[in-house]
Amino acid sequence: MNKEISEEFRETLSRSVQEITRRFAGIELTETEQPLSEDTCTIHTVLEGEDRADLLLCADTALLIRLARNIMCRDAVTAQDIEDVATEYFNVVCGRIARLIVPPPHKNSRFRIPRFYAGSYLPEGDPASRWSIGYNNTQHESLQLIYLGPPSGKRPLS
Repeated sequence: MNKEISEEFRETLSRSVQEITRRFAGIELTETEQPLSEDTCTIHTVLEGEDRADLLLCADTALLIRLARNIMCRDAVTAQDIEDVATEYFNVVCGRIARLIVPPPHKNSRFRIPRFYAGSYLPEGDPASRWSIGYNNTQHESLQLIYLGPPSGKRPLS
């Protein structure tokens, strides 16, 4: 992947996650390399179209609980609430990313409906086309956005 394009794409992903998280849940995220805890959940989607790619959001369960509580404006949340809020939150992130990165000739490209997984999930893919951005909040809860692009040598989103 062209280094300039991948850095621009990475910045688009990072900005989107931080802005949406702040706006919808009042949670400030800072880029970091802090690892996730052992108690995580994963939300996965696929960008369909010519440049098929996987996008995953892996997060500490504690951060997803905080996200659900803040968005729903209540302390008591169920496992289903957490799944629903996390999936919808990621759907909003994907919508923003799609508007910013999918150029006009690729308007038929779109993200599938995200799927929620308790625990860690990582689909198979070309390790050379995989990269991630890590975040944490002031409570040291972590989140990681993972991009699995088209196979090496295939044209990246641009």
